[in-house]
Amino acid sequence: MKPTPFTEMAIMFRGQIVKQWSLLQQGTASENAASLTEAAIRFGYVTRSRPVPGAALTEWSRKPEGTPLWAAQTALHVVLDQGWCPSSSEEWCGMAALLFKTYRIRSLNELLDQLPEQIDRQTAAGWLIAAIEEDAHFRSVRRAK
Repeated sequence: MKPTPFTEMAIMFRGQIVKQWSLLQQGTASENAASLTEAAIRFGYVTRSRPVPGAALTEWSRKPEGTPLWAAQTALHVVLDQGWCPSSSEEWCGMAALLFKTYRIRSLNELLDQLPEQIDRQTAAGWLIAAIEEDAHFRSVRRAK
């Protein structure tokens, strides 16, 4: 099954948000990879015993489709806490997709309640609805097989 445009944008965003996060870091690639892994463990996105190699951060920027969900969720969590706001369609799409996967809530109002203050609720609502619909489409196609 060919991915939808929403899914394609969301996947590309995974690598972008990790790159965005890494540009805000001051350590070496290995230190940053360890920091990302530690944050992911703290937030409950992954249970790894060892950090990913530092080269993985660069690889995920070049090939975003290989970026693990936990890494993108962690990077998004941190940059949102630092006041980041999406500014392009790809960023809105990616943020909505990651938030939907993170919170696993299908209610728009409950998802909107999870947003930090700096995020425009009206714009976010449209993208979150798209994420909810995308998930429903994926599930219906998967059931049909």
